[in-house]
Amino acid sequence: MTIEIIDVPVPAAWNDDSEGARRLRMLVDVRNAVVADGWGGDESHAFSHREAWAQWQSQVGESDDLRTVALLDGVPAGRGYASRGLLEGTTIAEVDVMVLASARRRGVGAALADDLIARMRERGATTFQAWVDHHPEPGPTMPSPTGFGEIPARSAQVALLQRYGFELEQIERASELRLATAVPALAAHRADAEAHAAPRYRVETWEGRAPAERVASLAALHARMSTDAPSAGVEHEAEGWDAERLERYETSQLDGGRTLLRAVAVEESTGEVVAFTTLAGQGVGEPWYQHDTLVHVEHRGHRLGMAVKVANLLALAERDPRGVVRTWNAEENRPMLSVNEALGFETICHGGVWQRKESAA
Repeated sequence: MTIEIIDVPVPAAWNDDSEGARRLRMLVDVRNAVVADGWGGDESHAFSHREAWAQWQSQVGESDDLRTVALLDGVPAGRGYASRGLLEGTTIAEVDVMVLASARRRGVGAALADDLIARMRERGATTFQAWVDHHPEPGPTMPSPTGFGEIPARSAQVALLQRYGFELEQIERASELRLATAVPALAAHRADAEAHAAPRYRVETWEGRAPAERVASLAALHARMSTDAPSAGVEHEAEGWDAERLERYETSQLDGGRTLLRAVAVEESTGEVVAFTTLAGQGVGEPWYQHDTLVHVEHRGHRLGMAVKVANLLALAERDPRGVVRTWNAEENRPMLSVNEALGFETICHGGVWQRKESAA
């Protein structure tokens, strides 16, 4: 039995006959197979080759990334991913390892993890983090150190993470909303939220890139996501966002074939964006993902979170009445979870945020 780990750099294209494109497709196929297995055969959590390629392209110059495929006796058996920021968080590396069910307990996961951690350490990483889906299992549970949420304690994932010295720092809730059943109540939620927001704020929605007059304040709100969202004991650094970085994010979505829907709350007196939310998806019949949602700390208490989320969901319902929306939130983020619960989001999984700290050399 031989395990070979090969690197997968960002190719010039995702759909040609080049070796780079072939490796990209191989990696994405392994990732999708592992994820579908974890979700009991549900393939709706898959990423397309195009989506992955566009995301990889957007990270060039912004992060230092390793993407690998493990070959077991020449056959794809697992994939590895590690990323270290180049703009901030340069000593923090995210690490993710996935192994096909047919190749587990044969050293593939350890080989991938050892390779990623060693090479990120050489690049200066001293903190390693992992975001892992933990599906329900019978048996004892492990509580979050934040006091909110719990995960199965005896899964193979937990065992591997603990073997490598990772500690659980936070639990996120994955939630899902089905518009077919949620839409009837959305109009009432919108009326209530707008009654609290008016006349100081108004809600705007759009598809695609942000209008020029909204770019600066929207970018500033994106920057606040790295400081205002609950992060428990997870090490991080404040992110710097400007018009260029916002454009790179938009490009990563649009070039990946996704539709981008935004809703913002604008303060009438200043014209500044003080709350926003984002939906992205491949289109009708495919899942939609609710990306970042934030209300500026100085403008909370006016139901702006509800106002922007409802506006965006209603905009989505016009194009995809039976759409399914998925989102992730820290379990201790009760204000945002309360909004989601009122809208009808239901828990489908929990994710653990794990961290391992090493002494700097």
